[in-house]
Amino acid sequence: MRRRREFNKQTLRNEIDLDAINKFRASLLGRLILPADQEYDRARRVEYWNPTTDKHPAMIARCAQADDVARCVNFARQHDLTVAVRSGGHSFLGWGTCDDGLILDVSRMKDIAIDPDKRTAEAGAGVVAQELEAAAATYGLAPILGECPTVGIAGLTLGGGLGWLSGKYGAICDNLLSANLITVDSHAIVASAESNADLFWAIRGGGGNFGIATSFEYRLHPVSEVLAGVFTYPVQEARHVLRFYREFMAAAPDELQVVASLSPRENGVVNVVFVYPGDLNAGNELIERFRAFLTPARDTVQRRPYTEMFPTPAGFVPPAFSSIKGSYLEQLSDEAIDIAVECFAQAPSGCAIGFDHYVHGEVCRVALDSTAFELRASGALHTWIMSTWDDPEAARTLMTWAENTWQLLQPYSGGRVYANYMSVEGEPAVKAAYGSNYSRLRTVKTKFDPDNFLRRNQNVQPIKS
Repeated sequence: MRRRREFNKQTLRNEIDLDAINKFRASLLGRLILPADQEYDRARRVEYWNPTTDKHPAMIARCAQADDVARCVNFARQHDLTVAVRSGGHSFLGWGTCDDGLILDVSRMKDIAIDPDKRTAEAGAGVVAQELEAAAATYGLAPILGECPTVGIAGLTLGGGLGWLSGKYGAICDNLLSANLITVDSHAIVASAESNADLFWAIRGGGGNFGIATSFEYRLHPVSEVLAGVFTYPVQEARHVLRFYREFMAAAPDELQVVASLSPRENGVVNVVFVYPGDLNAGNELIERFRAFLTPARDTVQRRPYTEMFPTPAGFVPPAFSSIKGSYLEQLSDEAIDIAVECFAQAPSGCAIGFDHYVHGEVCRVALDSTAFELRASGALHTWIMSTWDDPEAARTLMTWAENTWQLLQPYSGGRVYANYMSVEGEPAVKAAYGSNYSRLRTVKTKFDPDNFLRRNQNVQPIKS
């Protein structure tokens, strides 16, 4: 990791008048954290912590309400500060942090309100998946969210969003009813089908380009019990298992979602995770076909509450460092499987490769231009390449392995990438995420953020006059 830079009051005085900082701090209901504060080092960390995301912001504003967000926008514009907006901090590229700028942290904005009669939920931008799942489960309902319990709903939704229930009920953005945002001129607005419809279209997949979301309203669905769990196989069976996984999912009903991964337990294993929220007897017959194909070494598939797919880790100690890269696969070809298996066999300790968000069912029935999220090709899936380590000296080796693996898989991506899995920046990558919707997104960006103030994201460039 690079050596930490020194910050002190004199540094801040040279850049921004301390009186202005003190007035800004006093105006917030939340907390402003500066480099001299004890919690600064902890507060600046993001989920994937490595040499590329180890950044030193000038200040971190932990917002408590939408008015705090507006004040942060005003302050940043007045002092020409780069803004990094953070909810869960799970961006692969560390967009939730920056050097020398202002981290606008909404992770404390956690209000949740469930309307069981309307089957809707309102949630603050700081809510994470397991929190909203738990709140909705009280009423036998579930939102459409991702697969990770600690991922923030804000970035997840704004990037389109895929998860365990997407085959049955669509992408996360397909279940968004409205959102409250603060614009770059500090105004509070609502985006919905009835209000600011162009903005509503754009935020359903277009990322944080157009304003800072402070809350969301979602459609909920009746899901309480599911058939779910994991099959584990020896890594020597990886090619066999992954090819069967491909054929199995090609015929799978909408209700079923399955994730496969090569994981670093002992000498390596293949994990296959199932979630089936439909008729549980029918689901059991379906999963029996996978069980019959090859008896797993470990089998935990059973009926269980859906909330168990979003566990609260107990006693889990995260690694000191981690890195992740994401890719899109048009299909899980034999060639892509071979590359993944061969790369995993050469991986340093602490590396994993996953195949998830298999695209099928309701996601594919939505017109490509109805939301900004248009990566809806049936049979496609997304892959992640992760490495974790505790020794700082190991960073180069593990990150190089991940980069090489990612590069080898790119010929099978069709030149596309899921906005929430972006691993490189720049306009070509953004075009790869948005395809035919990119031009329309630029028009909306020009209307709501003509100066590209919000640029630590899947950055859509405004049209220059």
